[in-house]
Amino acid sequence: MKIWRSLLLATLTSVILFPLYVKPGYSTDEQVLKPRVPAAKLSEVRGLKSMIITNTKSLAEAEEIFMGKGACFTCHGERGKGDGEAGASFSPPPRDFTDIGWQKARADGEIYWAITKGTEYGMLAYEDMLTAEERWTLVNYIRELGKRVGTISSR
Repeated sequence: MKIWRSLLLATLTSVILFPLYVKPGYSTDEQVLKPRVPAAKLSEVRGLKSMIITNTKSLAEAEEIFMGKGACFTCHGERGKGDGEAGASFSPPPRDFTDIGWQKARADGEIYWAITKGTEYGMLAYEDMLTAEERWTLVNYIRELGKRVGTISSR
């Protein structure tokens, strides 16, 4: 009888306390899921599709851009979690590309648009610094960062 009581108490304690200590692998923050593309452009931008094939070579090239020429890591962090030193003062903080909820909510065209045009939240425009091919390659890399923490579907 004592064993059953102990097991029941341990189970109930786990069920009650578990949500308090475990952070979900997706965002529950509305600000994180808010599009950065202006509403008037959103429908058009969501229809944009990359012609860049995702493979080992293109992902390696994108990582070089992310860590070098594009300097993306300075705000988004080396692993794309939005924890880079330069982005620490941003409000809202830089996007966490490993956030599964964000990955599922954003179309490739939206990510491409934000890289190209920048955002009102501090994201620089890379239209004049990176070629269209490099920007689409980064979109694929950002998608890959999301896959490292869970399964997402490409849009």
